[in-house]
This record gives sequence, C-alpha cells and structure tokens, in this order.
Amino acid sequence: MRRDELQRSALALIERLPYRAVALLLPFLVLAVHISVMALTLPSQDFAAMLGLMTAYMLPPAGKETVIPIGIALGIPWWYMALSIVMIDVETGLFMALNFDVAYRIPFLGPLLADLTRKTKEFLDCHRWLAGLWFFGIVLMVSVPFFGSGGIRGSIAGKLLGMSTLLTFLAILTGALIGCFGIALGSDAILSYLCTNGALPKEIARLVCGRV
Repeated sequence: MRRDELQRSALALIERLPYRAVALLLPFLVLAVHISVMALTLPSQDFAAMLGLMTAYMLPPAGKETVIPIGIALGIPWWYMALSIVMIDVETGLFMALNFDVAYRIPFLGPLLADLTRKTKEFLDCHRWLAGLWFFGIVLMVSVPFFGSGGIRGSIAGKLLGMSTLLTFLAILTGALIGCFGIALGSDAILSYLCTNGALPKEIARLVCGRV
C-alpha cells in the first residue's frame, strides 16, 4: 500500500511540474544516465577517451565518420562506440525537439543555432527531393555524414519541414542507429582487415592492431 501511495505522489509531483522544466531537464537527465553507465562499464582510460570523442562530435567539423573509427582504433568495442554516438544524437535531438522555441534565446548557443538553421534551410532548398521525403529525408540527413548528420541539424530540418516533435525525434533516432552502426561495422571490418594483412605502418599497427 505504501508503495502505491509513493507512486501516486511521484506522479502527482511530475504532473505539477511546468512543461518547460521537464523539457529542459529531461535531455540532461538522459545525458547524466548515459555518462554514468559509461563510467561504470569502461576502464578509466577509455572513459576519458570517450568523453573527448563525444565532445569532438558535437563540435564541427568532426562527425560520425571521424570519431567512430578513432574510438574503435583506440580499443573501444565497435558496438559500444556506435551506441554512444547514437545517444549523443538522441540527447541533442531531444533537447532541440522539446526546446526549439527557447534554444535560440540561449546566450552563445542562439547565434550558432541561427547560423545552422540558415545553412540547413539553404541545404533543403538545394535538395528539394529530401523535403519531399519528409520522415525519410530526416533519417537520411542524420544517417549519412555527407548530408550533415546530427541530432541538432535533424531537429532543425524537422521543424523547417513542419514535422511533429515525436516524428522528428523518431526520424533522428532511426537515422542515428543506421548511420552509427553502419559506420562502426564498416570501420571495425576495415581495421581488422588492415591489421590482418599487415597493411598499416609498423608504428600505427603497434598502437591499433592490438586493440581491434
């Protein structure tokens, strides 16, 4: 009975929270859980490397096609590397999808988002066939690095195309899973092949081949 009362109290508290508080806190809560899981499951050296790669991914010009192969070469399992970058797209996409209307008023971030919005609009204007695909257009933009991957740009594109918040988020999640796991599998296979056939310089092979 006491457990039921606690559950009802927790639900009542959540319902009383203003939407904006939930919208702002939820992405950071997901990020905190993400980092906590990494801290518990990775050796300290790999954990530090992963934090650096995650930060690099959020700062252009680095993308999935850059940070995922580097992480695998450093010895992080391909599936772990892929899932971690998926989570970054999920977290940034969730923040933008829920807070699109206020994100542009955040100091320093606002001007960057305004510039990214302009570039995304220009990109969609030059690739009108993507706009015609709607949901699958966002999936393609997020999954293929050439089209400008990432949760933030995917959210902006979704809003420009008039998609709902839920549909935009699902498109970002789908694109992130396809793109990250595709790049991770390909990178792991290529590195394994190069190491097996001795195609890498000795200095690089000494650092990489014992890790993949």
